[in-house]
Amino acid sequence: MTEIFLAAAMIVSLIILYKYLPNRKIFIYFCMSLVMVFAIAGFLTRSQQPQQTMNQTQRLEIMNRQKIFIDWYTEYQKDIEQLDRNWQSFHNIIENFKSDETNDETIFERLSNLESEVRIEQVHIYTLKVPSGIGEECSALTEEILKKTRQYADAQAQTISLCKSLTETEKFLNSSRQEQIHQFQDIIIREAPAGLFTANEISEILRYFKLSAIKSDEFL
Repeated sequence: MTEIFLAAAMIVSLIILYKYLPNRKIFIYFCMSLVMVFAIAGFLTRSQQPQQTMNQTQRLEIMNRQKIFIDWYTEYQKDIEQLDRNWQSFHNIIENFKSDETNDETIFERLSNLESEVRIEQVHIYTLKVPSGIGEECSALTEEILKKTRQYADAQAQTISLCKSLTETEKFLNSSRQEQIHQFQDIIIREAPAGLFTANEISEILRYFKLSAIKSDEFL
């Protein structure tokens, strides 16, 4: 109905212009310009229709990729929690030793048991793969997360292994408790991971998926 009214109004306006416009050439140029404007508008309108359908398809595809990533990340978080538990156990062992709650023989045993658990988790970390079907950009970001996680797990395992091996050396066994603590600290300073910093990658993935309905702190 609106289109009919606008068309009628345009026709009436053209009649009035034709009747009162002194220069007929100007009227012709005006009509030609008007036709070109409507032709361009019609072309743009038709060309936008397929694009809208494509965008809807893309949104559905992104939603599917989003679900795949969230399922993968939920399982990945379990491994991060295990890495955190292992690292906390290591610090508890060292703190107990500093407090004279653990002797040389006991700390060797505790570090040996922890090393075995850490190696198992380290191997498992290397089995993690980027999930298929999440898109090229998200795959690259996820691969970077896995790369950092492997490096973090390696540094944990290396630190704990070196501390365990230290407790078997004559230098350690013949040192005072304070000197032994310094020897542990030297290894920790050199080998311990600074942290697992994947917040940038997670933020980029959130931006990629445009997860407006999911709070970003669920992934951090």
